[in-house]
Amino acid sequence: MKILYNGDSWCWGYSLENRDDRYAVQLSKRLGADFTDLSLHGGSNRRIVRTTIQHDVSQYDLGIICMTFKNRTEFYLNGKWEKVNPGRGKGKMFMDYYMNYYEEEYGHTDEMIYRQAIIDHFAVNKTKLLLLTVAKDSKFTYDLYLNKPDIPLGETMHPTKVGHQIITHRIYETLVKMGKIEIQDVETKERRPIHL
Repeated sequence: MKILYNGDSWCWGYSLENRDDRYAVQLSKRLGADFTDLSLHGGSNRRIVRTTIQHDVSQYDLGIICMTFKNRTEFYLNGKWEKVNPGRGKGKMFMDYYMNYYEEEYGHTDEMIYRQAIIDHFAVNKTKLLLLTVAKDSKFTYDLYLNKPDIPLGETMHPTKVGHQIITHRIYETLVKMGKIEIQDVETKERRPIHL
């Protein structure tokens, strides 16, 4: 099995002492799967879509894509992509953008477009998709919402090692419940037949 991951700092494993404790690594180990992780801390939904469609997703059995907060974006300047995020520079770096240009309707519309782009891209490539989000205030439906009160967060408001263990378990259980793929749990050596 091959899995493609993409997302923001929650997927990337920001603030973990060992990034091998992040859910992408732990779930892949549990499933005995090879994986590619395109995630990046501070990234936007635009970046998630851009980097995902640059990849040949048809080479994977499953995509696990975690969308982020709708108020993030990016732009290309001087040969590199610049992240636009209200947390950058302790909230001061893009203050003008958020005070004078950004509105919630723009964020909702962006989320709708990027969410649908991911869904359609995986469908056209006949690759199974599990679509997650860390956004608490989304108007849209996802397979799993990660940012729940029972997920332990560290000082930077990112999941702790235990938080990633809980997320790993929830993703695994969601995959089984939704019948996305026949799952072999390498840790228990049990095979659970899933009817597609």
